[in-house]
Amino acid sequence: MRRLASRPNSRQHHAIDIALTEILRVKSQPCSLTSCRAGAIAAALAALSLWGCGSAPPPAAATMQGVPAPSAAQDAPAMQGMPPAGAAVSPPVAVPVPPPPQAAAPAPAAAPERVPARDAKRDFTAEMAGRGLDPSEVARLLDQARYSETVARLVLPPSSPTVRSWPRYRSRFIESRRIKEGLAFQEEHAQTLARAEDRYGVPASIIVSVIGVETFYGRVTGNFRVIDALSTLAFNYPPQARSDRSAFFREQLAQFLVWCKETGSDPLAVKGSYAGAMGLPQFMPGSLRKFAVDGDGDGRIDLAGSPADAILSVAHFLVEHGWQRGQPVFLPINLPADPAGLVDGGLKPTLSWAQLQAAGARAQKVAGMSEEWRDWPLAVIDLYDGATGTTEYRVAAPNFFALTEYNRSYFYAASVTDLAVELERRNRVASRIRVGQLNTPVDR
Repeated sequence: MRRLASRPNSRQHHAIDIALTEILRVKSQPCSLTSCRAGAIAAALAALSLWGCGSAPPPAAATMQGVPAPSAAQDAPAMQGMPPAGAAVSPPVAVPVPPPPQAAAPAPAAAPERVPARDAKRDFTAEMAGRGLDPSEVARLLDQARYSETVARLVLPPSSPTVRSWPRYRSRFIESRRIKEGLAFQEEHAQTLARAEDRYGVPASIIVSVIGVETFYGRVTGNFRVIDALSTLAFNYPPQARSDRSAFFREQLAQFLVWCKETGSDPLAVKGSYAGAMGLPQFMPGSLRKFAVDGDGDGRIDLAGSPADAILSVAHFLVEHGWQRGQPVFLPINLPADPAGLVDGGLKPTLSWAQLQAAGARAQKVAGMSEEWRDWPLAVIDLYDGATGTTEYRVAAPNFFALTEYNRSYFYAASVTDLAVELERRNRVASRIRVGQLNTPVDR
């Protein structure tokens, strides 16, 4: 698919600066988000959308990449070790909505049932022969794997009810320290990022943002032995969890052991998140074996020690999950006053532009923007703030859902996009940065 347009010239850069100033000015106005503020933000963002393709660091935000989430499209918490570009954005629409029912607090963690665990381990060990592993060696490794009460506890829902809040979630990632470190990471690895973008069509800012959200650019990749984490969840998944994912983790354990044999890695030494995700991009073992790329050409893949490997692997993963070169993440579409009925909460775009028009949506007129998006499948996503009872709505293009394949959460994918916007906005002097490609409200 062709790019929407060319890079901006100096006059257009001046228009960008004016537009960004207008966005920040509008933030301070007392008018409601659904009226003059939304219109002014939309007008300012339209000026940006001409070109297509302080404090100590917050808690680590490695997310559970590739792991089925219990609440697929909504807020998947990003906690330490948790495995948890675009033309423009539809003007945010905030409307009051009733708060979701509070989930009952889970019971205290129960002791694992040792006999079923032994049986499951015996069956697993026998099955590994079919994957080219020595069952006796697998049994030896499992005997040395330690059950982790911490791991079992961390996969459970919070013990006390929590209020889902999109602004609070977003603020954990779109903050000064993560932006500053992201710009430094982007500058340090500019050539590798350019190579990944040329090969896969994923913007450098998106790649950097994913790594920034996952592990703070490699600062926090997890300190659990992967074999302990995976064996705990494979054979003693807590029964009070919302759903039983033990089969998923047994498969990841198998993939991990095969990967260790393929690479000569010591299964008892590899560290990762409490769900078994590894490296700067927090790949689960199955994703590592399938999507990881040798980015530095040294003949091996090292997602923990090679930023080049991590960068190209993130881009490859997104392309394999539907990322389209030159397409936006969000679209400049004005939604009706209450678009809640357009949200299906799924992880695929299912609406046509004709359906959105029939519901009262209207496309903004953006000079230089291709009309080909009208043929794409689209979706309306909801970003709920339980603290105020309001929801922000955006119109998502297919690339948004490529991001949800990394972590099945609207909050996650929108945060990755918004962080990428900030990185582009603050680094637009670089030759490969296309300001406006990812437009979405910033600093709000």
